[in-house]
This record gives sequence, C-alpha cells and structure tokens, in this order.
Amino acid sequence: MDAAAAHRYGRQIALPEVGPDGQERICRARVVVAGGDLAAAVAADYLRAAGVGTVVALRELPTGGAGWLAALDGADVVVRSGFDDDTMFAAGTRLGLPSVVVRARPELVDLLSKPRRPPAPDAPLDAPVKASATAEGPSAVAAGALAAAEALQILAGAERGGGFARHLRLPLDGADLLVQVIGPR
Repeated sequence: MDAAAAHRYGRQIALPEVGPDGQERICRARVVVAGGDLAAAVAADYLRAAGVGTVVALRELPTGGAGWLAALDGADVVVRSGFDDDTMFAAGTRLGLPSVVVRARPELVDLLSKPRRPPAPDAPLDAPVKASATAEGPSAVAAGALAAAEALQILAGAERGGGFARHLRLPLDGADLLVQVIGPR
C-alpha cells in the first residue's frame, strides 16, 4: 500500500479490527457481488469506497452450479442479495469461499455470513432456487451497508464466532435484534 492509500484509508487502518495488515488484504481482495437490486449496488459501492482491489458486480446471476463456479473462481468473498439461490452456496462450499447473503424486506434486514472453510470439491452443486422477494428503499440500503461491513470484516481477517456461520436479523420497527451462531455442517 502506498502513502496515498495509507492516507486515504487511515480511519480504517486505525480500527483495531482492520489495522495496516487488514487494509492490505482489503486492497488486494477480489469480491463478487451478485444481485441486480439496490442492496447489491449499495454493497458494491461501499466495498469500492473501502478500497477493495476488485469488485465484480454480477447483475445477471449465473445459472447452475457450473455457472456459479466460473463466476466465483478467484474471489476472496462473495456477497449476494436475496436468499433464493442455494446453488451459489453450493459453489462457495466447493471453493471454500466465505459468503455474505442479505435480504431486505420493508420491515427487516436478514444477513447470513458463512466463514472460509476448506474446499469441498465433492460437495453437490445444483440446488433448488427459491423465490425470494426483496425490498427497495431504506431497508435495501441498510442491507447493502451491512453486507459490505461483514465482507470487509472477513477480508480484514477479524476473527469472530470460532469460524461458525451466523445469522443476523435487524428489525426496522424497533423490535429486538436477533443474532444466531450456526454450527458447522
């Protein structure tokens, strides 16, 4: 990282969760952001602003496991809006790729984060696609911002949860936040 980048990202570098080594990892990273909605666009914008080296925005989603494997090849993290594509998770499992998936609804935001795991080359690929409507507006902006923050935490190398997946549910009506730690599968 050169002096200009160090100056530009000084606030992030000052965070103990990031530091200079974490910012270096962020600057070298390749993140695939999949989804054609506002949440995906916001996540991609925040990731670029945070200094992610390459952000690949997939507005048109791949079909089938082979399509997802090709799209995710070489990525450090995948961020996906919508909970409707288990095939993306299957491809990520084969590659050992950490993933962050968000869903925005008018009343809440859901986030599922899966950590990096060893690749599982024999994991089944194709899975059913489920219909999942996502909202636009304030909840989509919140979903995109949360997804980007989670991806940056993964890229920076901040340890949390002992390598387990987690689910966050952020109600926008003032109800209690839900945080679930999900054990290995």
